[in-house]
Amino acid sequence: MKPSSRTSAVILVTLVTLTGCARERSGEVHDGVAGPDAVEVVQQDDAFVPDALRLEAGTEVEFEVRNEGNDAHNFTIDALDLSTGTIEPGHVMTATFEGPNGKTEYHCTFHPGMRGEIVAG
Repeated sequence: MKPSSRTSAVILVTLVTLTGCARERSGEVHDGVAGPDAVEVVQQDDAFVPDALRLEAGTEVEFEVRNEGNDAHNFTIDALDLSTGTIEPGHVMTATFEGPNGKTEYHCTFHPGMRGEIVAG
Protein backbone atom coordinates (compact mmCIF):
# COMPACT_ATOMS: atom_id res chain seq x y z
CA MET A 1 0.00 0.00 0.00
CA LYS A 2 1.45 3.35 -1.05
CA PRO A 3 1.37 6.24 1.42
CA SER A 4 -0.79 9.17 0.37
CA SER A 5 0.86 12.41 -0.70
CA ARG A 6 -0.49 13.99 2.51
CA THR A 7 1.19 11.30 4.64
CA SER A 8 4.43 11.73 2.69
CA ALA A 9 4.30 15.50 3.27
CA VAL A 10 3.79 15.02 7.03
CA ILE A 11 6.72 12.60 7.20
CA LEU A 12 8.95 15.01 5.22
CA VAL A 13 8.05 17.99 7.45
CA THR A 14 8.71 15.89 10.57
CA LEU A 15 12.13 14.78 9.30
CA VAL A 16 13.14 18.32 8.32
CA THR A 17 12.04 19.62 11.73
CA LEU A 18 13.92 16.92 13.64
CA THR A 19 17.15 17.21 11.66
CA GLY A 20 17.08 21.01 11.76
CA CYS A 21 17.29 20.92 15.56
CA ALA A 22 20.40 18.74 15.72
CA ARG A 23 23.07 20.72 13.93
CA GLU A 24 26.17 18.95 12.80
CA ARG A 25 29.65 20.33 13.34
CA SER A 26 30.61 23.25 11.17
CA GLY A 27 33.48 25.73 11.18
CA GLU A 28 36.82 25.18 12.90
CA VAL A 29 35.80 22.83 15.73
CA HIS A 30 37.48 19.85 17.42
CA ASP A 31 37.02 17.56 20.41
CA GLY A 32 38.87 18.28 23.63
CA VAL A 33 40.30 21.13 25.63
CA ALA A 34 41.70 24.36 24.24
CA GLY A 35 44.96 26.14 24.95
CA PRO A 36 45.66 28.12 28.13
CA ASP A 37 44.53 31.47 26.64
CA ALA A 38 41.14 30.20 25.49
CA VAL A 39 37.85 31.84 26.42
CA GLU A 40 35.91 29.39 28.57
CA VAL A 41 32.18 28.89 28.17
CA VAL A 42 30.32 26.47 30.42
CA GLN A 43 27.02 24.93 29.43
CA GLN A 44 24.67 24.27 32.30
CA ASP A 45 21.14 23.08 31.84
CA ASP A 46 19.41 25.89 29.93
CA ALA A 47 22.18 28.49 30.41
CA PHE A 48 25.61 29.52 29.17
CA VAL A 49 28.09 30.86 31.71
CA PRO A 50 29.00 33.56 30.90
CA ASP A 51 26.07 34.66 28.76
CA ALA A 52 27.90 37.78 27.52
CA LEU A 53 31.48 38.06 26.27
CA ARG A 54 33.59 41.00 25.10
CA LEU A 55 36.13 40.30 22.36
CA GLU A 56 38.35 42.28 20.06
CA ALA A 57 36.94 42.29 16.54
CA GLY A 58 39.14 40.74 13.87
CA THR A 59 41.27 38.78 16.34
CA GLU A 60 41.32 34.98 16.23
CA VAL A 61 39.84 33.56 19.42
CA GLU A 62 39.70 30.04 20.76
CA PHE A 63 36.64 28.99 22.78
CA GLU A 64 36.61 26.01 25.10
CA VAL A 65 33.00 24.89 25.52
CA ARG A 66 32.42 22.56 28.46
CA ASN A 67 29.09 20.81 29.10
CA GLU A 68 28.60 20.63 32.87
CA GLY A 69 24.85 20.08 32.58
CA ASN A 70 22.75 16.94 32.56
CA ASP A 71 21.50 17.40 28.99
CA ALA A 72 23.23 17.36 25.61
CA HIS A 73 23.89 20.84 24.19
CA ASN A 74 25.69 22.53 21.33
CA PHE A 75 27.40 25.90 20.83
CA THR A 76 26.22 27.54 17.63
CA ILE A 77 26.96 30.91 16.05
CA ASP A 78 24.73 31.16 12.98
CA ALA A 79 26.36 34.39 11.73
CA LEU A 80 29.72 32.56 11.50
CA ASP A 81 28.31 29.21 10.27
CA LEU A 82 29.91 27.60 13.32
CA SER A 83 28.52 24.80 15.48
CA THR A 84 30.18 22.30 17.78
CA GLY A 85 27.52 19.72 17.04
CA THR A 86 26.25 17.77 20.04
CA ILE A 87 28.27 18.03 23.24
CA GLU A 88 27.28 15.31 25.69
CA PRO A 89 27.36 15.95 29.46
CA GLY A 90 30.93 15.97 30.77
CA HIS A 91 32.47 16.55 27.33
CA VAL A 92 34.51 19.47 25.99
CA MET A 93 34.79 20.96 22.50
CA THR A 94 37.02 23.72 21.14
CA ALA A 95 35.95 26.23 18.51
CA THR A 96 38.24 28.78 16.86
CA PHE A 97 37.01 31.81 14.94
CA GLU A 98 37.72 35.45 14.22
CA GLY A 99 35.98 37.85 16.60
CA PRO A 100 33.05 39.34 14.69
CA ASN A 101 32.39 43.08 14.67
CA GLY A 102 29.42 44.29 16.74
CA LYS A 103 26.99 42.02 18.57
CA THR A 104 26.73 38.37 17.64
CA GLU A 105 24.51 35.77 19.29
CA TYR A 106 25.52 32.25 20.27
CA HIS A 107 22.95 29.66 21.26
CA CYS A 108 22.07 26.01 21.75
CA THR A 109 19.74 24.75 19.04
CA PHE A 110 18.32 22.10 21.39
CA HIS A 111 17.09 24.65 23.96
CA PRO A 112 15.53 27.79 22.41
CA GLY A 113 16.03 30.04 25.45
CA MET A 114 19.69 29.10 25.90
CA ARG A 115 21.48 32.11 24.42
CA GLY A 116 24.50 34.33 24.88
CA GLU A 117 26.07 37.29 23.17
CA ILE A 118 29.50 38.27 21.92
CA VAL A 119 30.20 42.00 21.80
CA ALA A 120 33.24 42.98 19.76
CA GLY A 121 34.55 46.25 18.54
